[in-house]
Amino acid sequence: MSFEFDPDALRRIRTERGVSQRRLGRLIGRTATNMCSYEQGRIAPSLASLAAIARALDAHMDDFMKAADDRELVSA
Repeated sequence: MSFEFDPDALRRIRTERGVSQRRLGRLIGRTATNMCSYEQGRIAPSLASLAAIARALDAHMDDFMKAADDRELVSA
């Protein structure tokens, strides 16, 4: 089983902590636009950014991950 970044978890944890996208971006050296892109699933943060997000939100990196669908599409 593999894991991937969960944008919904980022949004949930950030809002539970009462931190705005702008504030979180400043805390980790990114922009509010980056935070929005992460939360919308358009891009995934690098491992370094994810570690910084986890530290800033007093969370574990695992909290931002979900199981990925490992099935590969096979054409007949």
